[in-house]
Amino acid sequence: MSKTPYRLPFLLLALALQGLLFSQSSSNWEFKGEKEGIKIYHQKTPGLLHIKLSTAVKVPLSGIAALFSDVEHYKDWGYKISESRLLRRVSPIEVWYYAKYDFPWPLDDRDIILQSKMQQDPNTRQIIVTNTPYPAYLPEAEGVFRMKNTSTRWSFVPTNGGWVNVEQQISTDSAEGVPDWLVKMTADTGPRETAKSVRKILQQEKYQNARVEHIKD
Repeated sequence: MSKTPYRLPFLLLALALQGLLFSQSSSNWEFKGEKEGIKIYHQKTPGLLHIKLSTAVKVPLSGIAALFSDVEHYKDWGYKISESRLLRRVSPIEVWYYAKYDFPWPLDDRDIILQSKMQQDPNTRQIIVTNTPYPAYLPEAEGVFRMKNTSTRWSFVPTNGGWVNVEQQISTDSAEGVPDWLVKMTADTGPRETAKSVRKILQQEKYQNARVEHIKD
């Protein structure tokens, strides 16, 4: 029996979405709970669901930059990512990549094409990684649903004692008309498991000892 995709509504073009992304007022976030040191918040705007997670990790900023530059290993920590590959490396701070997600039957697997940009504030040393979707960059594969309106933003703010405050924001199509278990996986389980995996993998020696030339630790 073939899989049948639950197609989320395509309401905004990627360029318009980028302008709206992450501009929400902090007072509008709804706290959904804390588990294993990860806080999660939700917020809705017309046609979009915004998700925010926050946690902390002890790691050099270069370790974070090294992790997010290593596209081929995104599948080691990204929830349900079965394939990740580099499409184009524009510079040390900009890459384009493809990721495929293994979704359970009866859903089609998902894939996404993202432009990822990393920026660091020279004064605060905060690192921001923004991922913007470009769904038409490659032809769609048969039997795989192309995600068109999912963007992410990671923020890493260094604090005392080598600790870094981590915040992840996700903006995606609202999940109206799809099963509750899929909504939970998309808006709760997936982001939280990804944050947990990022926190864990950054404890590895290669990230704890990393030094990246364009990053100020």
